Amino acid sequence: MKLLFTGRGTSGSWRVRGIQLAATLGAEAIPNAVNAEADVAVLVKRTEDRTIRALRSRGVKLAWDLVDAYPQPAGNDWNEREALAWLEREMERIKPDAVIAATARMAEDLRPFGLPVLWLKHHHRPHIRRNPIRENIQVVGYEGSASYITKWREAIRNACERIGASFVVNPDTLADCDVVLALRDAKGYPARNWKSNVKLANAHASGTPWIGCTESGYTEIATGCEYWADNAKQLGVALEWLSEQSTREQICDRFIKAAYPVEKAAAELHSFLAQNFERKCASTS
Repeated sequence: MKLLFTGRGTSGSWRVRGIQLAATLGAEAIPNAVNAEADVAVLVKRTEDRTIRALRSRGVKLAWDLVDAYPQPAGNDWNEREALAWLEREMERIKPDAVIAATARMAEDLRPFGLPVLWLKHHHRPHIRRNPIRENIQVVGYEGSASYITKWREAIRNACERIGASFVVNPDTLADCDVVLALRDAKGYPARNWKSNVKLANAHASGTPWIGCTESGYTEIATGCEYWADNAKQLGVALEWLSEQSTREQICDRFIKAAYPVEKAAAELHSFLAQNFERKCASTS
């Protein structure tokens, strides 16, 4: 079974779910792969119609990875009805042979379409450095666009000031942070249920204590050592609870054991694709 990863090739999701998974599986990762040959193509995030038509014309089976595929920022505030209507339109446009979901909740939303569904968690950043767990919380970090936490900025500033910590957006490495935040302004159905677990996956692998919103992507992979904050008061309380070094050391040890590397994600994806396509590909070759 010759495997191909394709999509627009311009996003962080493409780097993680396209390039990194392809490299681990010994497959090609080609943006807008209109001329590529393959038995099965994984369409990562968003794929143009011309690419889909070209692959279909050569008999390539399509597995759509929906990671972060809905339109943003417009879709971040959609309700459930609006989100599912978009999903139905895209499924009709792409007509995939199988689907790959970023969260278990997304997988459940895909099951009514009657296709093979894989819930594939986001793997952590390769070669991530372990957090040394310093004596005091000096740096609270956040990875991602600051535009997604505009409504949180005052609460974050106040909570950090109370414990004498600084707040850093996009630190050089996650291990430079004593605590990392995974907060979000948006409260819509896709933002709460379809966003991936990537921020928590990286915290697990580096052993960095974590505070985040109760989104599906996070609660579904929780170890029991995460701290949750859906409002300013909960954020302040969580930071105070994490002040003890021994607490953060215990969290670090627990998180490291829960790390989900690219090799494990690749093995799960390969097993799913082989189970659903290998026999079909062999019969048509």
